[in-house]
Amino acid sequence: MNTLHPGRGWRILAICGLTLTIGAGCLKRDSPPGADTSQPDQTRTEAVARASTAPSTLDPAILERRAFGEAPSLAEMVARGALPPVSQRLPENPLVLRPVAEIGRYGGTLRRALTGDIIQRAGISKTIEENLFEYERPLPKSIQPDLAESYRFEDEGRAIVIKIRKGLRWSDGAPFTVDDILFWYYDVLCNQDARDPNEGVPETNFSAGGQLYEFTAVDPVTLRITSIQPLGRILNRFCFGFAALPKHAYGRFHPKYNPSSTYAIFRERTTRTRRIMEPGTPLMAPWVPVEWIRGQRLRYERNPYYWKVDTAGNQLPYADAVLFTVHESPQMIQLKFINGEIDLFGRYYQPDMATVLRSGEKEGRYQLRITGPDRGPAFYLNWDTPKTQLRTAFRDRRVRIALSHAINREEINVVVFNGLLEPSGFSFAPVSPYFSRQDYLKYSQFDLEKSRALLESAGYRDGDGDGFREHADGSRFEFAIDVRSNAPSDVHLCELVADHWREIGVKVYLNPARRDILWPRRTNGTFDVFIWAQEGPADPLSRLQDWAIPSPNRPFWHRNAHREAPDWLREAHTLFMRARTTIDPGRLRELMERARTLYSENIPAIGIGSQYTVWGANRRLGNVPLENTAATVYRGWSRPVMHEQIFVRE
Repeated sequence: MNTLHPGRGWRILAICGLTLTIGAGCLKRDSPPGADTSQPDQTRTEAVARASTAPSTLDPAILERRAFGEAPSLAEMVARGALPPVSQRLPENPLVLRPVAEIGRYGGTLRRALTGDIIQRAGISKTIEENLFEYERPLPKSIQPDLAESYRFEDEGRAIVIKIRKGLRWSDGAPFTVDDILFWYYDVLCNQDARDPNEGVPETNFSAGGQLYEFTAVDPVTLRITSIQPLGRILNRFCFGFAALPKHAYGRFHPKYNPSSTYAIFRERTTRTRRIMEPGTPLMAPWVPVEWIRGQRLRYERNPYYWKVDTAGNQLPYADAVLFTVHESPQMIQLKFINGEIDLFGRYYQPDMATVLRSGEKEGRYQLRITGPDRGPAFYLNWDTPKTQLRTAFRDRRVRIALSHAINREEINVVVFNGLLEPSGFSFAPVSPYFSRQDYLKYSQFDLEKSRALLESAGYRDGDGDGFREHADGSRFEFAIDVRSNAPSDVHLCELVADHWREIGVKVYLNPARRDILWPRRTNGTFDVFIWAQEGPADPLSRLQDWAIPSPNRPFWHRNAHREAPDWLREAHTLFMRARTTIDPGRLRELMERARTLYSENIPAIGIGSQYTVWGANRRLGNVPLENTAATVYRGWSRPVMHEQIFVRE
């Protein structure tokens, strides 16, 4: 458990009045990913259940007799012959989850909210999507089996054998087998004609030395993956997204299995959105979609074949349903939460909400938590902006350091973040196993004189006396910051930083717009500066598209890096690629620490700090964890909440 940065704790308590429960766990430091996990896992994350009254483990007799409990609604279906008994619906070895506080009760609906349905698909996927493995919840201290039951590395890490749970079934009752994984990998992901254009290309996560990994079915429940290099990141890759598709449901649309179909039809039927939102879609999730009114709401109801039980032998989830309602803004979602119309709030938290949330907590309807520090805002400079003179400036390390030193992060902390920011530069986050406080704080000291001296040495001077510096061609040193108009805290932050940079002779404009307008500017490289939460500082290897050069047009802040990257970025890329393919923990640490230092010293973007996140739950819910991580690479905020073991008290 991390403590607050010295001198920071009093400010948070004084300004927000929040009771701090800060979780900053990380993956086991220097633990080899090749550890044998062939023994069945009978219980989960002990840390989250430290005060739980639930049994610590599942009684072996329950498993032996297949004497599982189930929801009354499912028992009624069994009684009338509409559903097999729960003993037949669960796999041989169900995953056992010890509730964080107590054995729950069945029934009720968990009420969530989104600012959109299709554009906010991640809010749903992080809530319900399962995979072969997962990061320990609520804090990512290790990687644990999920749909998989065990694994072992072979051939010095160049092969992995994964055993999935025998008897798993999709939500429609069809068997889940390795064939569904092979269908997803070969027939969809590795097939450019079949793959959703928004899907990640396999070369990013499933290749080494220019060769794709080979997936082979040893038997219906055993998958073997081989590579020409050690599979150092394979477990991490299977902790997010979903590595299977129901072949029995989608194969009929695939030209390989149905010559009368076309790839256009297949792509249209299997978009990432439809896979998770369309009613009738087979899933391995706790709940499945039963209603989708576009732009308004999505309703999910319990999966009768869900494959987890609590330590008393009751099939999860506890809640009958999850309802996602769509609201136009984070502020509206906050209001709905305060009024008791929404049960869980966290995904759309913004710094200016802390005081209002704390005030509403006094009425007793909900309870707040605080977690972090996790990723905070960063100003991404476009190294390939179409503006030639500005491109030259942004590629000058002296200019980037000057811009960083000119920012008064303490002022931003108090004015924008209500004391819930830990000021820092651009580096790995505190939750990373390879964190260094020295690198983390580099170039974050507020020093206008140093900034001015650096700009002078770089040749940027105010030649006409108008208060603003000029480029070599005499044009004014100025640029625009793309910022979401519906994120007041980001706008306020940009206004302050614009003032800070004006003090050193750099003119800044704001370009506020909705995300759906700004995002194409980010992806096609037509922005000057883009403010966003720093991408992947907790685990850069999970966000290589933002930290390395995995393909042309990557990273987004230097789209020409494959041709024009500076030496330090090429070295960092090489280090990351080597880190992906080692199972030697000592070597992994050496590679990651060197990459971290390269990034911290060369400051490609301007970090502001790491943010503490306030989130909360309606008191009508039981088993809501006290701890969490908001790090996207660990599927935060939603995944660590463990919705499947939350229950409704009423």
